[in-house]
Amino acid sequence: MRGGSSGIGVIISAISLNCRRHIANHDTARKADAPDASRSPDPQAPSPTNFTFVHQAEDVASLSHRRISNREQRHAIRSHVMQRVRQVELAQGKKRPTGRQRVNDGSKQKARSESTHSEPSVSNESIENSANSPVIVAGSDTFWPTQSPLPSPRLNITPAAQAFDPFDTLPTNRLPHHTSESLLQYCFDVMLPMTFCVEAKQAHDKLARQQMVMNSKMSNPATFLGFMATTAAHRAIFYGRHEDLAPSNSNHDDLILDPDYIRVKNEAMVAVRRTFDQRANVDYQMVEACFGLISTATVVGNFTEARIHLKILERVTSQLTLSEETMMWLPLSNVKVSVGLLLPPVLPLLFTREPLPAEVLSRAGQHLPSGMTRLGQDFLELQEMSQPLKLLFITFGDVCRLCEMHSTPPWNPSPAETLILRKKATELEFDLLAYPYESDIFRRDSNNEPEIPALEGMLRLAGLGMLSIAPHTILAPTGLGRALTHHQKGAVEKWLHEERSGGVEEAKVVCWALFVFVQNALKQPEQPFFTELLAQVAQAAGLSTWEEIEEVVFGLLYMPWLQSSTWRGIWADVCKVSDSTHHLQHDVQ
Repeated sequence: MRGGSSGIGVIISAISLNCRRHIANHDTARKADAPDASRSPDPQAPSPTNFTFVHQAEDVASLSHRRISNREQRHAIRSHVMQRVRQVELAQGKKRPTGRQRVNDGSKQKARSESTHSEPSVSNESIENSANSPVIVAGSDTFWPTQSPLPSPRLNITPAAQAFDPFDTLPTNRLPHHTSESLLQYCFDVMLPMTFCVEAKQAHDKLARQQMVMNSKMSNPATFLGFMATTAAHRAIFYGRHEDLAPSNSNHDDLILDPDYIRVKNEAMVAVRRTFDQRANVDYQMVEACFGLISTATVVGNFTEARIHLKILERVTSQLTLSEETMMWLPLSNVKVSVGLLLPPVLPLLFTREPLPAEVLSRAGQHLPSGMTRLGQDFLELQEMSQPLKLLFITFGDVCRLCEMHSTPPWNPSPAETLILRKKATELEFDLLAYPYESDIFRRDSNNEPEIPALEGMLRLAGLGMLSIAPHTILAPTGLGRALTHHQKGAVEKWLHEERSGGVEEAKVVCWALFVFVQNALKQPEQPFFTELLAQVAQAAGLSTWEEIEEVVFGLLYMPWLQSSTWRGIWADVCKVSDSTHHLQHDVQ
């Protein structure tokens, strides 16, 4: 383009089409381009962007309302723009209809696009009101009014997620921008606060997990895509885009009915495979790359797959010093996968056991209800319970007090106190899974599996159920939640078929266990089974009011701030069952 030309050369990018800016600054651009023309091209420079020369005119002001007269130029611009639009839409799973299809099927295409790709908006109001919103139970057409198992925290919506990577320049930009943005927002505003309900109260703890996600986006695509796959699975389950994830022989990936999950899971697997192929020696990125696959498989219920990945890490981690970020997820994943299979953990504990600091327990005792001083004590009077489980439940009482202390306003725990709680809860869950296999107090069957008595098995699973409520919350319809409920129902059925001689004391601890089981199975097919049995056992234990129930559970394991509203609702359902049974018996007589 020469200065003596009668017109001013105007270059319009086919993507931005920002004519005014290019023309208004033509003098500056001409000066800047002059020295660059003599430079030799850089062989490593990226391929140049294609530009289209559309028109020349001396009257710059008239360009705002002029139409390009050359039909070929208009067609070239339109082709460039529409090619980019189609690429973006195809990446999102959309297919733009032809002109004929648009006339006939325009309304149908619009409805399909809205139903497939619109994301429910997340707001403080929607989260707070979700406790009373209807939810469809997987596999049925029945609407159930939900009740949040925990007090919903006030969530602050994360600023625009695209601010983290506005130009898609990070190595994780294989995902469509809309998909990555919406998943990040759901991860920060819903999944992390809901899962880490105790930590989410404190900004420093919440930001620590958000920072872990964003660090992986910048440094390790495999880890970040794994995070996004876990988020996509959680979001699909939260919004009911799935079939029943109860234990089965099928691949649970096929039960998630969300196109974003399918795409992100595939991208994560490809990224992990590439990470392992590119590294001859073991390093921390190989460990981090496995995290997403393990957590995703745990959420959807593919526990055998998750256990295989953990066994790989068992060999890898022995050669490395694990980072602080790895220690935030690996010990927890280790125990949660084992809960899904009800097997001993694959990995060792990974951190040194330490007693709870006396000053922390003292502070907890000063700010909690007086009834919580009895937590775990009534288990000691139960003859049918093993000594290892009694000792674990005494420690469990301290964990309940810490969870209650962290959750009750205006308490503000420090990061060190949050770490203490997280480690002690993980240690307790590890021991609940491992003690039947490490102890010789139980007989072994032909497969060398411990034969745990029915009542012991129920109480052990109730303890694991409490740890699925706090400090880490597991949604009931997830694969892990459904597997835990499956194990709990099996333990109850075994207890029902055995002879019982514990009397009222046994009935009281079974009542407590059934309260836990109902909370773990909220809005799931097993909830009516547990509720009806709870009504029968409560009657056998002589418990007829909520005050009597609360007096009993304070001597066992109970977190009033986190559980009282939910358990009151469960007791109301029990009373309805008892009343209907009483009326039925009266009618028969």
